[in-house]
Amino acid sequence: MLASMLVGAGTSLGGVGSPHAGAASNPGTVAEGRFDVATYDITVSYRPSTRWLRGTTVVNATATQTLDGFTLHLSDELEVRSVTVDTEEVESFSRSGAKDLTIVPATTIRRGEKFQVRVEYDGSPAGGWLPTASGGATAFMGDSSAWFPVHEDALDKAAFHLTATVQAGWGVVSIGREGPVRREAATTTFRWSEPDVDPAHIAVSIDRFTIERSALADGTPVVNAYAPELQGTTKPLAGRLPEILDFLSERFGPYPFRAAGNVFVHVNNEAPGTAPQTRPVYLGAGNTQYMTLDMVVHEQAHQWYGISAAPRRSEDNCLSECFAVYATWLWDEAKAGADLDARYREQVNANTDDADFWAELYSPGQTPGIGLYSKGPLALHALRLQIGEEAFHRLIKQWPQQRRGDYVDWPQFEAFAEKIAGQDLTGFFQAWFHGGTVPPDEYLWPGALKP
Repeated sequence: MLASMLVGAGTSLGGVGSPHAGAASNPGTVAEGRFDVATYDITVSYRPSTRWLRGTTVVNATATQTLDGFTLHLSDELEVRSVTVDTEEVESFSRSGAKDLTIVPATTIRRGEKFQVRVEYDGSPAGGWLPTASGGATAFMGDSSAWFPVHEDALDKAAFHLTATVQAGWGVVSIGREGPVRREAATTTFRWSEPDVDPAHIAVSIDRFTIERSALADGTPVVNAYAPELQGTTKPLAGRLPEILDFLSERFGPYPFRAAGNVFVHVNNEAPGTAPQTRPVYLGAGNTQYMTLDMVVHEQAHQWYGISAAPRRSEDNCLSECFAVYATWLWDEAKAGADLDARYREQVNANTDDADFWAELYSPGQTPGIGLYSKGPLALHALRLQIGEEAFHRLIKQWPQQRRGDYVDWPQFEAFAEKIAGQDLTGFFQAWFHGGTVPPDEYLWPGALKP
């Protein structure tokens, strides 16, 4: 799953759709949106023994409206030591709430001007920094954490560059491509970069990793990282990554990013996994109940459905989770000969009287619940039978390709499905995705599913 720390179920993808994105900039007030970030250049050092983080972040941006001031997010557990805008000391900076950092530059920034913000900070982050069983930590961006100053509420993708220094014997794994590793007597410095990423899909993991590096057949670099004592149980799953990505590429189109891999840590026995861009993190990797091949397929499927084509708001989360779950159905069908029609009938019959099971998968202004993982794949299988094999497979392949790099919403998908299928699907979508009861028989049992 794209965990709740990443989504407003998370997928509203951590902060996506916030009113901050439309904040006004009037004389004497502070605008929280109205600028476009080009790059985050982040330099941090972290000591696992004391959980102490020291960082410097440089944000390069362009004002899309005149700014007398602006707001970035940074966890209030981190103390800001200095702030400059274009190398000048700012008029003021202040903290409010859990992570608002409000900055008033010495000179008003005019619309269209490029500007650079430099923030130095340190502290011991707790919220969002999940301690691992081996003494490390895994951190995401989201409602509970902002470990570098970030513009996270405005559907604002940017280039990400991280330079992270830890004590010798420790490793740092993040998203994107790995840069040169510098080893010194007492410390090791790791570099990671990704050219176009929403902050909601950034993660960093620090542990005593065993790191394996390889490449896909097309040269895409692969980094798999294993926290202590996890390599034996999880390496066989990581070894299937080329096969998994080949399979998903056949169904969804070419892999959308320039790096790949997995990170296996043991945070607890309850949180199975999350899907940052390029490199999923499996938090419950110490629990074999969760660390299954289906889990890896699910999280990797999010690279297409949920990250490259990212839900615009939390109400659109079916465009992430429903498809990631159904990807595991497709995998079981292709690799194990699973009878998906039989699985569908069994699950429908088992839940006919469970009102909660049939809750809406799409309702404007409402975040869908656990039904994304249960009703969601049934709805997609019914759609497959409704429009036919050829149209369905064109649909699930063309959608992430045509919307690559976009923020998407559910009504757009409905219109696209009707175009691909050449059918009026209003009744079908109303029954399965907008409705909160068992669909009428004509939509519950389409095609060969008819009892």
